[in-house]
Amino acid sequence: MYESTDWRMKYREAVDRLLADEVRWNEIQNAQRLLIGRLCLAAQGRHPDLDRLLHEVQEVSHAEPDAQRIQALIPRLSQAIVALDRMPESGDAPPAMPGSDAILVALERLARMADMEPLLEELRSADTQVSDARFLARLIERLAVLAGEKKAQVLGEKRKLGKLLMDMSSRLDEIMAYLTGEAAARHAIDADTQKFSVLMTGELQQLRNNVGTAADFEELRARIEQRLDQLDAHIQDFRAREEERFRIYRERLSRMRARIAELEHETRRLHEHLQEEQRLSMIDALTGIPNRAAYDERIEQEFLRWKRFGRPVSILAWDIDRFKAINDAYGHKAGDKVLRVVGQHLASRIRSTDFVARYGGEEFVMLMVGATPQEAWAIADRIRAEIEQLGFHFYETPVRVTASCGITCFSGEDDTADAAFDRADRALYRAKQAGRNRCVIVEGNASKRD
Repeated sequence: MYESTDWRMKYREAVDRLLADEVRWNEIQNAQRLLIGRLCLAAQGRHPDLDRLLHEVQEVSHAEPDAQRIQALIPRLSQAIVALDRMPESGDAPPAMPGSDAILVALERLARMADMEPLLEELRSADTQVSDARFLARLIERLAVLAGEKKAQVLGEKRKLGKLLMDMSSRLDEIMAYLTGEAAARHAIDADTQKFSVLMTGELQQLRNNVGTAADFEELRARIEQRLDQLDAHIQDFRAREEERFRIYRERLSRMRARIAELEHETRRLHEHLQEEQRLSMIDALTGIPNRAAYDERIEQEFLRWKRFGRPVSILAWDIDRFKAINDAYGHKAGDKVLRVVGQHLASRIRSTDFVARYGGEEFVMLMVGATPQEAWAIADRIRAEIEQLGFHFYETPVRVTASCGITCFSGEDDTADAAFDRADRALYRAKQAGRNRCVIVEGNASKRD
């Protein structure tokens, strides 16, 4: 009964997740369509070829999502942007972008959706770059790709959920068939036992009657022997039926045990799969290091340990300096490469007891367990110098990449994990204000070193 109830709960939870995913995808799709339309409208008027492509983008965004059509538009849109880049600049100021308010409304809708976070910072700045059609076209391109990827992800999750529901339905049918068979077998046993009881009672009553009515000893003996033969026949018949029932029962029990063993194996495999899925859900896809969700989980654990044992824990907030300028000058692929290399470098420079994660955008967060802020500063400053020497090259041009770091630690009875991160973030801001490419400690409200 408990197992059946557990499956029903999982079934209902799975259906609820599927419905929630569909609603969420529809919200994302509607917001994307609105934003794509506004961005296309904003970029029109730069070149006739680009206008025609933008018109196609609008049509695709309002039609049923089609990954092939979207992918086919991307190289054509890229070529139009390259051609626009090669055009000589005119002295006239580019036309202002209409519909800024509508774009901002669309951005607010997207801001409520965590999956759109990688594009949000660029999209929020669109109103300050409204005259740059190339910038808007790149945003449209990335948004189209993201929409296709998200659609594929939702469809994949729906297929997995559909398979899970089918498996659950099949297993519930097996359980129901087994329980039905058990009920029928029990009913047959009860009926057969009752019949046997009636027959035996009748034979015993006949035996008593014969004893009372027999005229002589020989007649009594003959009647008793006849009744005994009848009793023996009833017992043998009942035993034969019982043996057959037990044989069938043993076969069914053996099949059920084999099925239970199979289900236990599938359960273990599913549990391992879920553990792997959970592990992957804690990994940032771009950099291969833990993500924000993993940091939220780890910081709570370290905070509780610090409250109990008092061992120092330093929190380091890292940020790549002038990252937006790299994206604008060399493209998002170059920016992604910088994020991957820096993230992997940070992960390679910490101990097994420490932790590093991509917090969001170009920001990383690091936990150094057992290190005071001064000890953490010494390690962080060495890492900062190593990042400066990594040596990036884009389009055969050397590019200097630097990072800044803000450092703090848990302190005081009223401290919290969020408050500590805010202090580290404040220290990072001071490092930026002081000229970037440096590490700054903040303990309480005072800056200790830069």
